[in-house]
Amino acid sequence: MTRGRHWTRDLIALALFGAAAAVTLAGCDDGSTTATSPTTTTPTVAEPTTTELFTGRVDAGSSAFYSFSVVANGTVNVTLAAVGGANVPSTVWLGLGLGTPSGEDCSTTAAVNTAAGTSVQLTNTFAPGVYCVRVWDIGNLVATAAFNVTIAHP
Repeated sequence: MTRGRHWTRDLIALALFGAAAAVTLAGCDDGSTTATSPTTTTPTVAEPTTTELFTGRVDAGSSAFYSFSVVANGTVNVTLAAVGGANVPSTVWLGLGLGTPSGEDCSTTAAVNTAAGTSVQLTNTFAPGVYCVRVWDIGNLVATAAFNVTIAHP
C-alpha cells in the first residue's frame, strides 16, 4: 500500500509538470515567422513657404505680439528685421520670442535678446497649429520703438 501511494503522488506530480509545460509552450512562437526590427517614422519637416510681416510699436517697458498659423509640420524662422523711431537707435536690442498665444499675450518657448538684422534669430520646428511672435523692451528703450519682424513658415 505504501508503494501505491508513492506511485500516485509521482503520477500527479508528473501530470502537473506536463500541464505547466504545456501552458508555458503555448505562449511560445513556433518559429514559423522571422523577427523584424521595430520601425519608427520620422515626420516630414516642411520648409517655410509663407512669409508674414509683423509690424508694430513697443513702448518702453512693454511688449507686442502677433499670432500666425502653421499649416504643415515644418520649420518656422523669425527675424527682427528693423527697429527705429524718434530717440530709438536702429542698433537697440529688443526681446524676440516664439511660442503659443496665451490669453492676451504670447507664452514664449524660445527667446533671444537681439538687435535688428538680416539673419534668422529664432528657428524651430512646429506641428500644424496657431503660434505667436512676441517683441518686448528688455530695458533699453526711452521712447516708443517701431519694428518689423519677418516670420517664415509652412
